[in-house]
Amino acid sequence: MYADAEILVVEDSHTQATELQYMLEAVGCKVRVASNGREALEMVAVRKPTIVISDIVMPEMDGYELCRQLKSSALTQGIPIILVTALADARDVVHGLASGADNFIVKPFDEKYLMSRIRYFLVNLELRTHERVQMGVEVVLEGERHFITASRQQILDLLISTYEQGVRLNNELQAKHDELARTNSLLNCLFHFTSGLTDAKSERNVIDAALRRILEFPDAIGAWLLLADANDPHEPAHVAGACARGQNYSKHELNNCARNCPCRHAWISDKLSRPSNISDCPALVDKPGDSIHASIPLQLGGEIIGMLNVVQRDAQPWSEESLSALASIGRQLAMALGRVRLFESMEQLVEQRTEALTKSEELLRKVLDSLPVGVFVTDQQGRLIMSNPESSLIWGGAHPSGAEGYGHYRGWWAETGERITESDWSMMRAVQHGRVSRNEVVDIETFKGERKTILNSAVPFLDASRVIQGAIVVIQDITEQRRRDLEIRIRTRAVEASVNAVIITDAEHPDQPIVYANPAFERITGYSVEEVLGRNCRFLQGQDRDQAELDSIRRALVAKEEGAALLRNFRKDGSEFWNDLRVAPVVNDRGKVSHFVGILHDVTESKRYQEELEHQANHDSLTGLPNRNLLNDRIGQAIAFANRGGGQFTLAFMDVDQFKVVNDSLGHSAGDQLLIEIAARLRASVRDIDTVARLGGDEFIILVADAVQLSEQVALLEHIKDTIASPMMLDGQEVAVSCSIGFCCFPSDGRDAGTLLRNADTAMYQAKHQGRNRICAFMPEMNEQVQARLAMEQQTRHALQNQEFIVFYQPQLDLQSGRLCGFEALVRWNRGGTIVSPGEFIPLAEETGWIVDIDFYVFEMVCKQLAIWRESFSQDLSVAVNFSAISFADENFIERILSVLKNQNIPSRWIKIELTETILTSDADVVQRKMQHLCEQGVRFSIDDFGTGYSSLGYLKRFPFSQLKIDRSFITDILTEPDSASLARSMISIGHNLGIKVIAEGVEQSEQMSFLRAAGCDEMQGYFYSPPLPPLACMQFLQSGAPLSLPSNILDGTERYLLVVDGSPESHEAQRRALRLESYKILTASDGADALQLMASYPVDVVLTDLSLADMSGVEFLRKIRSIYPDAIRLALSDASRVGSILKAVNEGVIYRFITTPWEPEDLRNQLREAFQQRELHRENRRLRAQFDMAR
Repeated sequence: MYADAEILVVEDSHTQATELQYMLEAVGCKVRVASNGREALEMVAVRKPTIVISDIVMPEMDGYELCRQLKSSALTQGIPIILVTALADARDVVHGLASGADNFIVKPFDEKYLMSRIRYFLVNLELRTHERVQMGVEVVLEGERHFITASRQQILDLLISTYEQGVRLNNELQAKHDELARTNSLLNCLFHFTSGLTDAKSERNVIDAALRRILEFPDAIGAWLLLADANDPHEPAHVAGACARGQNYSKHELNNCARNCPCRHAWISDKLSRPSNISDCPALVDKPGDSIHASIPLQLGGEIIGMLNVVQRDAQPWSEESLSALASIGRQLAMALGRVRLFESMEQLVEQRTEALTKSEELLRKVLDSLPVGVFVTDQQGRLIMSNPESSLIWGGAHPSGAEGYGHYRGWWAETGERITESDWSMMRAVQHGRVSRNEVVDIETFKGERKTILNSAVPFLDASRVIQGAIVVIQDITEQRRRDLEIRIRTRAVEASVNAVIITDAEHPDQPIVYANPAFERITGYSVEEVLGRNCRFLQGQDRDQAELDSIRRALVAKEEGAALLRNFRKDGSEFWNDLRVAPVVNDRGKVSHFVGILHDVTESKRYQEELEHQANHDSLTGLPNRNLLNDRIGQAIAFANRGGGQFTLAFMDVDQFKVVNDSLGHSAGDQLLIEIAARLRASVRDIDTVARLGGDEFIILVADAVQLSEQVALLEHIKDTIASPMMLDGQEVAVSCSIGFCCFPSDGRDAGTLLRNADTAMYQAKHQGRNRICAFMPEMNEQVQARLAMEQQTRHALQNQEFIVFYQPQLDLQSGRLCGFEALVRWNRGGTIVSPGEFIPLAEETGWIVDIDFYVFEMVCKQLAIWRESFSQDLSVAVNFSAISFADENFIERILSVLKNQNIPSRWIKIELTETILTSDADVVQRKMQHLCEQGVRFSIDDFGTGYSSLGYLKRFPFSQLKIDRSFITDILTEPDSASLARSMISIGHNLGIKVIAEGVEQSEQMSFLRAAGCDEMQGYFYSPPLPPLACMQFLQSGAPLSLPSNILDGTERYLLVVDGSPESHEAQRRALRLESYKILTASDGADALQLMASYPVDVVLTDLSLADMSGVEFLRKIRSIYPDAIRLALSDASRVGSILKAVNEGVIYRFITTPWEPEDLRNQLREAFQQRELHRENRRLRAQFDMAR
């Protein structure tokens, strides 16, 4: 029915229109809305609605005019129109009918009534369409006649509507009457409820009266009260009371409500702030009705203290009006409960306060009786009100009296000694004049005749009007305290006047700061008291905080006990003073150490005098060195230190060899000067931690304090021996003496001072026995290295005497001709048929100085051998002889060289002297003059082991070297290490640029020789050519005269070589087929190592490599080739996808060109032809550069 209806709502109120539209659409009607009559006409013209519902009062066109226009048109006159009106005036109905309205709805309209009218029109719509009989009706309204023409159905609808509205109004009037009666009844109940609670004195009375009054409430048949625990609101509520009419509620039912009722849950969750109907109450489940009651929260001070539940007849819900009245009852009940609770709490509080006051008075009495001071209280006339026992004891047992007894008290002012009159007592001044007296010191005479000193105070107490009501007097016996104060003042004065510094530190503070210092502290240290307060006294030690005796003070402070120490301190101005420090703890009343007292006694002068005595007792008066007494102490300390750390030390005994001769010949004065000079030289030769002592006469002891290498110990003693042997001036005469030294080691040669001194003395006499000016270790427990060194030194001397040194000669090869170009003389030691390498004896010989004799011995042997060879061979010979820097520094070096050459009749040009780079670091001018002098005589020079030292090239060009020798360390890996190859090339280039020939030593492979020849090296020597040979083998070598057969690939410079490096045999075969007709030889290698070997053996012009090799990357391999063989043209094979990865190598110059794979044979041949052309261009540029250099 409704689905086919389209209703037009005409209403200018948007709210009412929306409400009406929602109501109609809810039942399925289609609804359109217009805001006035004019807009409605426009909407009707578009599409006719089924029914029009229109307001009357609207802007532009009201409802009456809308009706008239719709009814006046034949097209729209059949549309039912319902006007919505307030029926404020009956004339509105008449006007509506006159306009053609079909029905009226009164505002506010009832939804059910409105829908019934719409349904009525929809049902009778067809009937109304056919019935168009019009009839006239005359209506007299308030004396006015209105003639209305309308259909019968309209008039009938009017009568029905008017009747229905009348019935509705009558019902509303009756309801208003009933509501007014109920309101009167509620007001009456509220009045009686309030008056019934006013007289209640207890909470129980309030509850009972409230529940009785509740039953007078209209329709109330039962009520009960739930109250929260006053002490703990979180505890479950309890039933405080219940009342019913006509039925009873059991305790179980009510407790069930208190625990499980929804009202309780709402209360707990704070969701019940106003009276509400609560359904499903457990207490009403078995009762007739709907199990509903009203719950009224009882709020007091913002909290719910209880819940009043009221049941209506038949357990029906209460109306909002009734709930509002119950809310008022709840407020009255809550206020009444609050009032009686306040009254009850006040009564309890009064009882508690009374009890507390009683206890307080008792406590005050006990406190007064137990106070260690006398207290008594008087009223405003000075009469005694109360006092405590201490006040009687202070006055000698007499009971204190008030003002009337003050004439009997005897007292004097402590400061002046004047007698205190009766009116001068503090209590009298407080009562009579309101004066406050605090801590007046008074001397009194007790009633027992004793003299005491008391501290007297009196305070008046006033009422609210500031009127004096009495006085409180407090007296304290301070006789003992005054006596202690006097003692403290005497002690303080004594401390202040003390000549020793006194400080007090705070032991309870972790840093022990100074809290007191006396004037003597300022005088001794130079620091003022203000500068040191709050600081730890460690600042007096400055940086010297490792003094051994500080530990005793630290232990005393930690253990809270007395301590003493002798410390080196520093004044403010930095000067040193010695402090005999004594510290003692101060214990407080709790038995704990609260402070430390320190006494500083300046013992600087006595310490200096004591040190002077100790120095005289422990030092030699002539030399100032430690004497035997101090030496024994130092040895003891060294033994203790070595035992703690598992170390060792050396003890040497030295005796001056020619002292007696000097003393006898030049006199004792010269002898003393000699001893003083020797002592000075010994002190300068050792470290500060070592000890030099004089035992007496010409005997000295050297204690080398810590463990050092045995070689270093021997070197030190050698240095001392040489230092003593250096000439000195005595009384204008130059004197030279020597010394004999014996030494032993701890712990191997002795574990105590006596044993060590004895063993060192024994060793010294052994040195004397061996010929003086010697060093001898204690035997037989001496360290084997020292024994061997001494033995080696002796054997070296014997080897020279017995001519055990022999000379071997290693041939040298000219790399261009392949012929012998000279020898190098190498010394060997034939020790009992065993050949000893130079490395075993040359270092020792250089250290001991025997190297000079060895060098010249070798030189003589070489010259003698040359003389023999000269008789057998006519060609020139060249022999290189090694000389150490020590030998070269010999002042007679030139004369000795030239003398040997002359004696053996050897041409100077045959001799080539080899010097190491270290020669350049000595006196350059002297070295240059020596070399230049010998060069002028025809002697040539070679710089040996070039590149291993630290000489400057700027120095090198200053000296007349004719040859530069590359050290074997650079030759060993010259074929595989780019750095070594580059260094070798650089050295060859340096030599040639300086006009010096270059020779390489240590060549042991043909590949090394090939590399050196290709790099431009002039000569070589090594086991590849020949090992060092004895003279006889050299004769055979000279007799053969055949050149070394150099590899043809090295000698033939016309052959061109291509090296192809690829791990694939198939690739090698394909490349050979593609290049078989080319005019160069092809070498192949499968990895980088094989390729480097081939590069060393052949003068390779072009290298073609795959980038993926087994042992290294292709780029890494080519980078090595560039460093070792920079002239070789380098090409790489790579597929197109890897071109980007090698661009960096191309840009760096590592790769000359890359060829993409798979390659075309013709393209490969063209690329290689261009590479060989590039190689020829490089070779031509080098030839032109060489020609230019020669021409220049």
